[in-house]
Amino acid sequence: MKLFEYQGKCLFSNYGLRVPEGEVLFSADEIEEKTEGIKFPAMVKAQILAGGRGKAGGVVRVNNAEQLNDQVAGMLGREIKGKTVDAVLIEQMVDFIDEYYISITMDVRSRMPMIMFSACGGVDIEQVAASNPEKIVRVIIDPLIGAQSFHVEKMCTISGITDKNIKRYLMDVVSKLYKLYIEYDAMVVEINPLMILSDHTIIAADAKVEIDDSAVARHNDIKEWKAMLKMDPLVKEGSEAHLLYIDVDSEGNVGVISNGSGMVMTCVDWIAHVGGKVACGLDLGGGATSDRVAKAVELVAKNKRVKTILISIFGGITRCNEISEGILRATAEMKPAIPIVVKLDGTNKEEGMAILTNANNKDVRIAKDIKEAALKAMLLQ
Repeated sequence: MKLFEYQGKCLFSNYGLRVPEGEVLFSADEIEEKTEGIKFPAMVKAQILAGGRGKAGGVVRVNNAEQLNDQVAGMLGREIKGKTVDAVLIEQMVDFIDEYYISITMDVRSRMPMIMFSACGGVDIEQVAASNPEKIVRVIIDPLIGAQSFHVEKMCTISGITDKNIKRYLMDVVSKLYKLYIEYDAMVVEINPLMILSDHTIIAADAKVEIDDSAVARHNDIKEWKAMLKMDPLVKEGSEAHLLYIDVDSEGNVGVISNGSGMVMTCVDWIAHVGGKVACGLDLGGGATSDRVAKAVELVAKNKRVKTILISIFGGITRCNEISEGILRATAEMKPAIPIVVKLDGTNKEEGMAILTNANNKDVRIAKDIKEAALKAMLLQ
């Protein structure tokens, strides 16, 4: 679960990390009440779960109350980066002398938490990684000992930071950020930019926090925030049916259904390999029954962009005959019909294939492997 900037900063503040003074507005009617103490110049920041909002006009400086009113009124309800702005964060501008980047996430290779740090903050970190990869420092943290001063010393030495005061404040930031990361079951905590002020103190000018979905139930405040989110109707419907529905590409027209995230991604890659784009993907999970399969097909077919559906199943706990029965049940109720390409392997494969073959359904095609399935999905559009 991704948190909005203001929510991430709320967690930062709770852990003793300094953030700019500000207020969150959900309506233009709140401007007078909530911004009375704001000093100018100030920043108006759209609260959306998407990167690059600054370049898209979602972060604007205002110099007086009139400009503030105009920007808030114009930003609320506006669509930025494909997201509707339902809240804005008003913050006083920070007078800084330098900007850093810092994050803590899980390192796949070591399977341990990792600090990513760069003295080149305030810019897209992917650009830094592409153009100046040597300016990004990665420090692995052994969870048995946690964040220590030598971790900070290492990242400062590699980055060329020698000021003792800045090192001391960075140690404080790393310690508190790591504690938040662990205690809130985070996938990533990120500050970009981490601003260095003239007195060499540090302030988190932005916040990116992602919490493991499986752990949300352990945190009451996160559960409340999740309840406030406006979910895509299909994502919500899938979640209520315990199906993982993911919107993939706004220009795609193939719907993918599979059992396992790796298999879903394989289907997406093969569709791209043959020149297509996937509109949405759905992970059935293990032990899918015919009812769940029928619901999955119904859900994917509701995406108006979907012109064909590719179903790739490896039967283990999931039985291929159950998959076939669910597919046929869904096609019988689907109006208008959408062509479906099916590839089955594993438990009861022969029985499942026979069910589809004997049904002689013109809307269902069988493929022997994923390559053939991807090609047929494109040809049937």
